[in-house]
Amino acid sequence: MAKMTENELVSLLSQAKQDCAVYTGEFMRENEKYLEAYMGLKTGEFAASPEESSVVSNDVADVVEADMPSLARIFMGSGDILSFEANTDDEREIQEAEDKTKYVNWVVRNQPESFKIQHDWLKDAEIQKCAVVKYFYEESKDVEEVEFEGLTEDELVEVIDSLKGPDIKKVEIVEQEEEGGFFNIKFKVTREAKKIRIINVPPESFLISRNATSKSDAEVIGDVIQKTRSELLADGFSRELIESLPSQEKDIELDSRLSQIRNKDQGGSFNSETINNWANEQVEIVDLYARIDFDGDGIAEMRHVMMSGNKVLVNEYFNHKPYAMLSAVLMPHKAVGRSRAEIAYPTQLEKTALKRGMMNNMYMTNKPRTVVHDSVNLDDMLTVRTNGIIRMDNEKNPNILPQSAVYPLVTQYTGDKTLQVIQYADQQRANTTGALMSSQGLDADAIAKETATRFSGIEKSGAAKIELIARNYAETGYRDLFEGIAWLASRYQNTDVEFAVLGKAMTVNPSRWKYNHNVRTNVGLGAGNNEALVASLQGIYQIQQQLKMAGSTLVDEVDMFNTLKRITDGLGLPRADEFFNNPEEPDQLLKAQNEQLNQMVMQLQQTMQQMQNPLAESEQIKAQAGLIKAKSDAEIKMMEMQQQQQQFIAEMQEREDKRNEEMAAKLTEMELKYNKNVPGALV
Repeated sequence: MAKMTENELVSLLSQAKQDCAVYTGEFMRENEKYLEAYMGLKTGEFAASPEESSVVSNDVADVVEADMPSLARIFMGSGDILSFEANTDDEREIQEAEDKTKYVNWVVRNQPESFKIQHDWLKDAEIQKCAVVKYFYEESKDVEEVEFEGLTEDELVEVIDSLKGPDIKKVEIVEQEEEGGFFNIKFKVTREAKKIRIINVPPESFLISRNATSKSDAEVIGDVIQKTRSELLADGFSRELIESLPSQEKDIELDSRLSQIRNKDQGGSFNSETINNWANEQVEIVDLYARIDFDGDGIAEMRHVMMSGNKVLVNEYFNHKPYAMLSAVLMPHKAVGRSRAEIAYPTQLEKTALKRGMMNNMYMTNKPRTVVHDSVNLDDMLTVRTNGIIRMDNEKNPNILPQSAVYPLVTQYTGDKTLQVIQYADQQRANTTGALMSSQGLDADAIAKETATRFSGIEKSGAAKIELIARNYAETGYRDLFEGIAWLASRYQNTDVEFAVLGKAMTVNPSRWKYNHNVRTNVGLGAGNNEALVASLQGIYQIQQQLKMAGSTLVDEVDMFNTLKRITDGLGLPRADEFFNNPEEPDQLLKAQNEQLNQMVMQLQQTMQQMQNPLAESEQIKAQAGLIKAKSDAEIKMMEMQQQQQQFIAEMQEREDKRNEEMAAKLTEMELKYNKNVPGALV
């Protein structure tokens, strides 16, 4: 078979795009109605006639907002969501697994925009049938002008040195002048940022083959994105190619209302360009990852293709699908599951009808219709004023009394019965979703009948459902995200990365990772109730203390520290080492041993002072024996401390010698390269 042409590639993928779930079936319509229900809009099935009450029940929003605090505590708390585990006892593999865990957790959770990205991802999965994030390695270019005035020569040197960094590509002097030994200077600094980014993908922009059973089985997966021509230029595409791309046009076939519903408070989905010029023109790009036989060898391979109109921007081999998907309720044999909004939606429909009926009944009770005899002046009846007069024409019927001519048509009040039905609907919602009954306090008699055991059962049922949802999220979307970022970093992050973990600086080079590790989920067990988790861990710690005092080999200081760390995580505290010394950290142990030695010295001094007082001979002998023992213990501790310090100094000296040798070698290389004398070189 011949190699596929660009036109054939565009035709094939355009057809595959139209077969995605977003364009077929009821997928998008269901997402739209769940978002409408969450926002409490009076549209669709919740539309009301003008003469009736338009109240809308908030069950979908209640369930979603009840879930979010627990999910935020689980996935955005202090503990690791997932961790990488070594498959062997090889120390290098174990160390790589630890580095990978810390780095990936830092990428996912400690970037400036991390909280908002995770929050939106989790909330999307609560409301919509599927929530998606996309991760990719980005190389971006940014240009800024930096201006300084009144600099001395030394300050100018410091400024120039500060503009040298790994992310700075070029520094140009735009303006420069000197006045009386002071410098005024303006720099144009070009920075090139290289990092792994995570972004949210709106449901209306996500593309996945319809009826796919999982992300890995989908023939096509991708999303529709909008970029300005300026951004495309910064991404490295040629100006000629960018100018040939069509401007963004509304996709009539997709025509999703999700964006309109989401942005209803800001005028809908219409996107007007504030600055209308070539650089800010929006271009629609279809970013696809598909398994196709492009080279014609009969074997389909994964390829990354970016298209705009009939133009191909990127066409490369890429054996990965950089998307992570969440669904609150997993469905067998389907990549797209169900949302919490979908489960609560029928209850909201029922309660909306009940509340509207109750409000209509109340309106009619408070403002009933009036029975009027034809002898009454209707103009007077329709004119409402304080102490107004209503005239009657007695000539038409002189036997009609005023109280018989005008009287209210009584409407029976049914609100109390409706409240009982609403309470039943709340109970059914609690059974279905696990969310506690929000309107349980409507009937005092009903509250008296509720037992503490039953209430506790509902609460535990709700916690169990949240726990299952958290486990679903961790084992599907978050697992894909963590494994995907590790895969991406090991292939594209080819430089050292410096970051901080628990207040300590750390450096890793992902390009040196070479092991495949298992991923262990650390959430979903006791996720809904941190208090119960902390209480259980405290019980474990007491058992560990008893075993330690009994001299058992079943527990050591590392095990006890791990328990204390889990307790601090459960309490929401970010750093366990602020409260406890880590026995695996030599610096922390050395500090603790120094404090113990100081305490022993103070006890020794107190003993010496007591011996100066008149004592009985037996007491003096006893004190001397204790002093000798204390001195011996102190000397032993002092010798151990000196050995540790000598070993530490020797290691530091060895590192310093090695660094000096490397620096001298580099200086020698520069001297030979540029044929100039360089201080510190070997030759």
